[in-house]
Amino acid sequence: MFECHTALSMSLLCLGILLLCVLIAGLCYKFSVVWYMKMTWAWLKAKRKPKLKKGVLQYDAFVSYSEMDSGWVEAHLIPALEQSEPPLRLCLHKRDFVPGGWIVDNIMDAIEKSHRTLFVLSQNFVRSEWCKYELDYTHFRLFDQNDDAVVLILLEPIDKNNIPKKFIRLRKVMNSRTYLEWPDDEDQIPAFWSLKLYFKTM
Repeated sequence: MFECHTALSMSLLCLGILLLCVLIAGLCYKFSVVWYMKMTWAWLKAKRKPKLKKGVLQYDAFVSYSEMDSGWVEAHLIPALEQSEPPLRLCLHKRDFVPGGWIVDNIMDAIEKSHRTLFVLSQNFVRSEWCKYELDYTHFRLFDQNDDAVVLILLEPIDKNNIPKKFIRLRKVMNSRTYLEWPDDEDQIPAFWSLKLYFKTM
């Protein structure tokens, strides 16, 4: 009788531990805990690296955008900025990330080597996990360095109240920064590209 009771207790204990592990794993997945641990570790490593002086940074801006908006980026943003006078040096994940490198290292390296980070905001942006991570690290950098390093382009209207909770940093940035809205009227597009003035003050 005692042995049966002990076996039952052990079985219940093992089941409880298993359920707890499943619960913890589920919470870690839902809240991207593992990714944030990796990002924090990479960020700590980045802090130990010598800071690049602004005069030797490789890019004028790292462009953060959803892959779903790549058509607009490639048709409008890249030609307008890289073919301007003087041309701006943009860092794009499709073109400039190191092939085979860990995506987090690529993101951090791109942001660290750029004077500013240019976010192309849209409904697609707030549905992208990688855009969220790029925003998180840039926000980390702003807090750490007190750096005015963000340019926001609003590609389409976004109701800040409907932004997912996981994008809480985007709400904060949009509430504290001036952003540029892509015009519906084609006649206003030339004036829109005055955003190049944001880079001339660096």
